[in-house]
Amino acid sequence: MRSLIETRVADRLAELDRAGLGRRSPKIRDRQGTAYRLGERRVIGFCSNDYLGFADEAPANLGAPGRSAPAGSGASRLVSGDLPELRELEAELAELVGTDSAVLFPSGFQVNTGVPAALIEPHDRVFSDRLNHASLIDGLRLSSAKVEILAHRSAPPVAATSAQGVRWWFSESIFSMEGDMIDLAAARSHLARGGALYLDEAHSFGLFEGGSTLAKRHDLRPDVVVGTLGKAVGAAGAFVGTSALLAQWIRARARSFVFTTGFSPLLAARVRVHLAALRGPLGEARREQLWSNVRLLERLLGRDRGAQLSPIFPLVIGDNARAVAIAEDLLARGWHIQAIRPPTVPAASARLRLTVSALHKREEIMALAAALGDVFRAHGLPLTPP
Repeated sequence: MRSLIETRVADRLAELDRAGLGRRSPKIRDRQGTAYRLGERRVIGFCSNDYLGFADEAPANLGAPGRSAPAGSGASRLVSGDLPELRELEAELAELVGTDSAVLFPSGFQVNTGVPAALIEPHDRVFSDRLNHASLIDGLRLSSAKVEILAHRSAPPVAATSAQGVRWWFSESIFSMEGDMIDLAAARSHLARGGALYLDEAHSFGLFEGGSTLAKRHDLRPDVVVGTLGKAVGAAGAFVGTSALLAQWIRARARSFVFTTGFSPLLAARVRVHLAALRGPLGEARREQLWSNVRLLERLLGRDRGAQLSPIFPLVIGDNARAVAIAEDLLARGWHIQAIRPPTVPAASARLRLTVSALHKREEIMALAAALGDVFRAHGLPLTPP
């Protein structure tokens, strides 16, 4: 017999299904790069964040040393978990993103739900892009901020008079669901006026020269940089890069750092292997192939985005059920692109979120574009935006 809460949750799940918003994790197995099985069907995936194809790479192919490390840190970093492997990785990450210090977290969500509350004070003024990731939204809700929401890719207004407190701008660099970028010129102006910039570089870290970020490539110096290790790096975890003083404060006051077991030293050692590959010839070759693949798909889809270059292609459909139906039709043809629906994206903007990897072959991209054209036409929708 169900309890009251189970009954209520069952009703809510049924409501989601009726609205075309039900969610179930696709059961993936036998993964080799971008190819895997969904159920009994062999497919090519175009919805992973493993942009450079490192997630399944054998350690020996990345030049892994014979060094071993403990699997767990054993405690919070503030108790007895602050091990050399973690400090070494933090120093390397700080150098990569061009900050004085870096602080490791088990996930990007933990960064964004802990760091804003540690840094924001009640008299600060806080601006956040309307399409920021859920972790940023939740982190700001946990802070003392009264958040002012900005239209997508808009900058905070210029202050008429000097005011107490910090003027924060929270934004992604490459937006996870849109595939577009922060206005770099506006960000530079905001910093020049004394504003603070909290920039989530989850989808740009590792994709630019030397394995760094969009901000570093354009000599933009945010006060706080967030990077993840589960996308281009092909591992797991996240970090925040910032000044030595702010890093010291984050270690002392960010609840999602203080009240959690430290990052795995074994994973930290593996991440350093991936970072060495990311910064070396293999990383450069993979990045070159990635951007070549991105440009190819842009041409095939008729979506010249100019400087707004990213591996993320949102194919906005609008209707939830139609987005799911299109994804299922593509899956039947051997292409896995997940349908993304509210609340992950705004209402009436359900979409296929297509992501490109360096491992995708030219012929696969061309075949995918042809399949997309066929399926979209069958549903009476244009593939190329007007």
